[in-house]
Amino acid sequence: MMPQPPPGQGPIDPRGAFSPPPGAGGAARPPMQPTMPPNIPPNMPPMMMMPPPGYYPPPPKRGGGFARGVLLTLATSIFGISILLNFYLLTAVGLAGGASSAAETVLVNGDAGETVAVIPLKGVITGESAERFEKLMREIEENGSIKALVLEIDTPGGEVTASDEIYRRVLKYKTDKGVKVVATMGSMATSGGYYIACATDYVYAQPTTLTGNIGVVMQRFNFSGLMEKWGVADTTITPEKSKYKYAESPFRPESPETAVYLRGLIDDTYGRFKDIVAKGRGTNLKATIDQVADGRVYTANDALKLGLIDEIGYADEAYTKAAAMAGLNKQHVVRYHRQPSLLDLLAGDTSANAGLGDRGATSSINGGGVNVKIDRSILDEITTPRLMSIYRGE
Repeated sequence: MMPQPPPGQGPIDPRGAFSPPPGAGGAARPPMQPTMPPNIPPNMPPMMMMPPPGYYPPPPKRGGGFARGVLLTLATSIFGISILLNFYLLTAVGLAGGASSAAETVLVNGDAGETVAVIPLKGVITGESAERFEKLMREIEENGSIKALVLEIDTPGGEVTASDEIYRRVLKYKTDKGVKVVATMGSMATSGGYYIACATDYVYAQPTTLTGNIGVVMQRFNFSGLMEKWGVADTTITPEKSKYKYAESPFRPESPETAVYLRGLIDDTYGRFKDIVAKGRGTNLKATIDQVADGRVYTANDALKLGLIDEIGYADEAYTKAAAMAGLNKQHVVRYHRQPSLLDLLAGDTSANAGLGDRGATSSINGGGVNVKIDRSILDEITTPRLMSIYRGE
């Protein structure tokens, strides 16, 4: 059907054009009768004018642009301030965890003026363990209400130097403050763990405790044979007069002379370990020091028979014993442990309050699409031989 003329226009001529209105351009002409194409049926609805192909009408204008801009700016500002405040709070918590007072857990309620302090010592003993122990001891020394100290030892041992530092710190506290110290052993208190126990006045072990393992090791690996197989050589140069400078290298064959030299280092430290046991246990020993210090691991019953411990019992009995030795009537038992630092919180470290031992950090190595995690302490031992007083369970 042909389009209808708009208002004020004349009728449609057969060619589809609009006729001028009546009276336009001269005299009025008689109206023309529209001629319908033969193929268009009558009574069809008017035909809509369609836009040309590729034409898209502009979007309708929206109001309130200024208000939306203000709201967006305000929301962005609030979000930024929130991030800054959260970062500040996390930093404050982290600094507080690393520098402020230790966390405290009350184990037995009593008279706060008659406090028995408890320090857990768990995991492999490292230099970091000694540093944490020192920080806790400083806080305990500043607390005049602490009348006795209990060490909860559950460790296979660790570095000789770190064990010796903790041992010496316990002795210093006893001497300076005149406070009695009791050790209570957990599942294991071997090697360096027993080294530390020798600084206390009384030693408890649970019925299932393993202890002893008195001795020193320098664990080393030698890769010289493997390197030779693959055609790799270590060409490290040392001074001519310093033949022992590189004696512990894992990349060179070990000579008999080097073995004697390294064993001498171990024997000297082993002698100190025996002296500490003999001094700490004194007349309680039921055998000679050479008989008990042969590296064997003892059960609680065997350790009691040999005089390496004083009694078989549990931690609560150790608390009571410490209070009795200090002459306390209403002991207040509190466990002190380190606060988690900001790095601990961000890393999700759940062992931050467990004790003073090493957390066992790992390194990741990716090769061939496989990600392997390796304990850094193992890598450190391979590349840096050191004297250890530790039970490997082998």
